[in-house]
Amino acid sequence: MRYEDFKIGYKGEFSMTITEEKNKQFGDLVGDHNPVHFDEKRMKKSIFGRRATNGFLTESIIGSTLVKMFTSEDSIVIALKKEIKLMAPVFIGDTITATVTVKGTYPEKQRLLCDAIVKKQDAAEVVKAEFLVKILEV
Repeated sequence: MRYEDFKIGYKGEFSMTITEEKNKQFGDLVGDHNPVHFDEKRMKKSIFGRRATNGFLTESIIGSTLVKMFTSEDSIVIALKKEIKLMAPVFIGDTITATVTVKGTYPEKQRLLCDAIVKKQDAAEVVKAEFLVKILEV
């Protein structure tokens, strides 16, 4: 696909389940071993009542969705700017779905403005975001 194929309203989705393994791998990868994500005993006393996964792990599903939406044999996507709002915790075992929608186009620079929302399996909104991306035709 080429830049011209991405119109306002173009939409993509991607889902994944947060597993114990993904939670651990993410913590190891970024060096974030906050007890919020790893200490079940301490977190039972918290406002969450159990461990919550890293908000950056939850947010990263949006990047996966952008790649699936905009990468093809003709194009790749790079994120230029993002604004993120983390709204609710995600727990191990939750399935999250990111929906990304093009809301603006800037043809002179081959850029797109996208809204993103991440929801849990019960439809609870956990992340809202806005991304400015550039489509590179390669």
